[in-house]
Amino acid sequence: MKSSAQIAYEGLLTALSVVLLWLAAAVPAIGFGGCICAGVLPAVMLSKRKVRAGAIIYTSTMVLAFILLPNKRYAVAYALFFGIYPFIKYAIERLNNLPLEWVCKLIYGAITLVILYFIIKLGFFMLGGRLSNQPIFILVALFFMAFIFYDIAFSKIIALFNVFFRYVK
Repeated sequence: MKSSAQIAYEGLLTALSVVLLWLAAAVPAIGFGGCICAGVLPAVMLSKRKVRAGAIIYTSTMVLAFILLPNKRYAVAYALFFGIYPFIKYAIERLNNLPLEWVCKLIYGAITLVILYFIIKLGFFMLGGRLSNQPIFILVALFFMAFIFYDIAFSKIIALFNVFFRYVK
């Protein structure tokens, strides 16, 4: 059974995730940066090997985001990529084989790219000005460069969280 402190900590991380997503939806300058930050918070629990707690934070944030956010595209981005990626990364990195881990991550990135392509085709997301005029191979290359950068930065952010919050159980 969970202690009340653990439940409060999960609730705090969920609330912070929802606030970050709401700011992403309300302030255009924040945009997907808010989604990225909100996606880091479930990973805090995963870094402590508390998968269930991370899943509770992810699920409750996702549900609340779909209910509360004025712009649902950030809720979709969180649900389909930024919120679920910590779990994908956690599972892949348990393989303890760096080349295999990168192959799996790039396969996941390709699957995400295909899903993103269909979401754009449905009109849920729009490509902005310069991006919409680029050849598809350039967009794919940009996506994978951003994906690799995101994965590396994500690892560094989690390591930083572990240093600053090493005493939080």
